[in-house]
Amino acid sequence: MTAVDGPPEPPREAAPPRPRRVLHVLKYYRPAFTGEGVFLERSSAVMQEILPGVGHDLLVTHTPRPAEDPAACSTLGRVIYLADRPLGTVRREIRMVAWFIANLHRYDTVHVRTHADWYFLTYLLTRLARRRLVISATLDDSLPVLTQQYRASLRKWAARGFRLFDGFISISPKLDAETRTVADAARCHLIPCGVSIPAVQPDVRAGLRAELGIGAEELVLLFVGGLGARKDPLFLVRALPRILAARPDVRLLLVGPVLEDAHLWAIQDEMGRSGLAGRVILAGEQRNPHPYFAASDVLVFGSHLEGFGTVVPEAMGHGLPVVVRHLPGVNDSFVLDDETGFLFTDEDGYVADVTRLATDAALRGRIGAEGRKLARARFGMRGVAHRYLSVYGFDAPPLPPEETGLGATASVLDHRFHEPISAPAKAQPLLITMVDAEEAFDWSAPFRRDAPDVTSMAAQALAHRVFERHGVVPLYLVDYPVATQDAGRAPLREFLASGACEIGAQMHPWVTPPFNEEVNERNSYAGNLPVDLELAKARCLTDTLAETFGTAPRIYRTGRFGAGPRTADILKSLGYLADSSVTPHWPPDGVVGGPAANWAFSARPYWADRERTLVEIPVSAALVGRLAGTRAERLAPWLLGPAGRRLHLGGALARLGLLERIRLSPEGMTLEEAKRLTRHMLAHGHRVFVLTYHSPSLAPGNTPYVRDAAQLERFLGWLDEFYTFFREEAGGRFGSWQEVRGQQLAPPRPAILAAA
Repeated sequence: MTAVDGPPEPPREAAPPRPRRVLHVLKYYRPAFTGEGVFLERSSAVMQEILPGVGHDLLVTHTPRPAEDPAACSTLGRVIYLADRPLGTVRREIRMVAWFIANLHRYDTVHVRTHADWYFLTYLLTRLARRRLVISATLDDSLPVLTQQYRASLRKWAARGFRLFDGFISISPKLDAETRTVADAARCHLIPCGVSIPAVQPDVRAGLRAELGIGAEELVLLFVGGLGARKDPLFLVRALPRILAARPDVRLLLVGPVLEDAHLWAIQDEMGRSGLAGRVILAGEQRNPHPYFAASDVLVFGSHLEGFGTVVPEAMGHGLPVVVRHLPGVNDSFVLDDETGFLFTDEDGYVADVTRLATDAALRGRIGAEGRKLARARFGMRGVAHRYLSVYGFDAPPLPPEETGLGATASVLDHRFHEPISAPAKAQPLLITMVDAEEAFDWSAPFRRDAPDVTSMAAQALAHRVFERHGVVPLYLVDYPVATQDAGRAPLREFLASGACEIGAQMHPWVTPPFNEEVNERNSYAGNLPVDLELAKARCLTDTLAETFGTAPRIYRTGRFGAGPRTADILKSLGYLADSSVTPHWPPDGVVGGPAANWAFSARPYWADRERTLVEIPVSAALVGRLAGTRAERLAPWLLGPAGRRLHLGGALARLGLLERIRLSPEGMTLEEAKRLTRHMLAHGHRVFVLTYHSPSLAPGNTPYVRDAAQLERFLGWLDEFYTFFREEAGGRFGSWQEVRGQQLAPPRPAILAAA
């Protein structure tokens, strides 16, 4: 059921209080590579899972605003770039101060992840505003080191400036020990970078190796990091011939962006001189490095300077043995020589350690298993995120037992992630029929778990008489009660066996296990649930449908169109290829943090992630009339929203032909309205149309739209006449949701840099 279906809903709960917010401050961010920025993206996702009411924004002070938004994390509410182009020191300081004066009131805590304000003015403003202020040391920026970077005459003033901070976070024992020499120990916190290890499908290793041209039995040494002198992958290339002498089938896989062109050129020259063109693979920057860990056998890392070196425990968490340059006080607390990995100080030590691992599979297994246990116990992202929230001054609940491992790289609600799917202007219009296959219940009453009446599924045969006449194969979006009761699933199994339907998933959280939440209006929107609970329900529904119908569903819809900020990440983790949880111009008012901006959403399909793996196929809906357009999208929330409904503005505007919102559905929309919507969308370039209704409407008395046999007859007649109109007047055809993906290229392959 949608947020607009049926009689008026019960009185809404009081609006939640303004969410608390944390402002993170970084000097450098995307598109320029920054390890601290990547850690922020990953940790903010887990912090939001632990405390959904705390939002996270990022202020970038030095990296200019890119031409295209490089959003990579859906849990960062906003990424604010201070300037469109590089600024001088004084102008940057003035702009920072002005921004803090205008915006500091929005935040409860400011986390300076890289010391960006060398004049301390924004730090002073933060303390005067009584906001909590913390700073991180992440590379070589402990307090003594930062203080020494000031002129001698200013160092005592800098030391006083750092006293403004409520907390000092260090990511390694070395940085923490240095900071404690000058700072109050009670304010010092040693919090390492956390790692999230998502589940990797079993076929990923073989698939990526085939993609990269690596044999199944070849041994892969993996490096992940920027190609530059500090990380020094050139060292690994120069040492490779000595390792090949012991095991000739070794490959060196370098994953990461080019930070210094000269370093890349030196690598390519060395490859040419040593005949390594077939032994070294330059894979470029990869936003998701986890498949590369799965495809490899040993992590090798020769970096000369790290605050922590996140990639090392990340590889350990994947079960890879690691061989890394010894950085005292940084990595020797978790890379325990000959126990959880190997530490080297020179090329001879490196070659000896790698050769030993390369020629001993049992040793690789032992070291990898021990490293995996240590990394997951000590550096699990959920524990790290919990500690950050505590330093920020928030009371976080006890930790759930497991991390979701979702990442935060997709959103059906956040425009920053959307890439429209365009169809050729002359493409034949495509109509997809989606039926919400669900239990019948009283739409005017409170939600209940004990009313799973699915007997209306037997009445679907009435609609199939219409479908058969027009060659329509509907998609049934099936919820848990329908899938688990024979009265619901038996008719669908028959249709499916004869090729007369497709099956997808629909989430009604109040009737889908596990039942860990209170049944109420707010929790009827799946996107309002805690992320781990929304994931658990989606996994239960997905597994149930796979067992019931013999194949896992690949398209999904949240009941009441109640997608949340992490729904897309959940769907990606469960293998879904498409979602249809967005209905343009009908925002579900009850979704916390939901799509108020969906008044401006288009009904055109779009990719919900940058990797183009999950496509959103919205329900067809639009603002129609002489006032329709960009200006109307801004006015619509006022004219057609709650205030406009109280004043009956919608009906008046529609009668005058000025503005009306129409969905493509026989429920609550006349046939003429549906035709008017279709003509309007065709004129504006739409080529994909989605018609939707609820299965209980085919049994009179279940929904407000079909109360008796006469209304049922009109309902079926509506479908029959609209299909005729769409085929004959609109020149359209009837097809599957899978065709929307089929119009596009497959997701991009890994970027392989030229070897020479």
